[in-house]
Amino acid sequence: MKGNFTARIKLLKNVKILFSEIVFGTPGKRCEGSGLCRIYTVTGAKRLRAHSRRIAVILFVNSQGRLGIRLNQEDLPDVLASEVFNRDVFILEEAFALPNYFARKLGILEYFIPAGEYPLVRRGNWLHIVF
Repeated sequence: MKGNFTARIKLLKNVKILFSEIVFGTPGKRCEGSGLCRIYTVTGAKRLRAHSRRIAVILFVNSQGRLGIRLNQEDLPDVLASEVFNRDVFILEEAFALPNYFARKLGILEYFIPAGEYPLVRRGNWLHIVF
């Protein structure tokens, strides 16, 4: 896991960000499949064993109050690149509730993401998903 955050990131006014790590997959499938399985703080993730589906991301809340994820394509393990991020949509197989800690850090009370398909936008080496 590289966590290549040295690339240029253009931050917009009124956008809150939080560096974290996400295990991509479906909780009901033991973190296989497509979705958001687990989320960790960067510090918390350092204490864990490596996981082939966990990568560093930037969580953000945009000016419309929508939660988003930004990640560097170079950080994607082959399994995620071929199974999860190979389309123009991100498929969330099961709904995901953002843990309270992360919601508070982003300045929101709670955030629930319904299962469904969400646009996957590619900008240079970066992938963006807005829920």
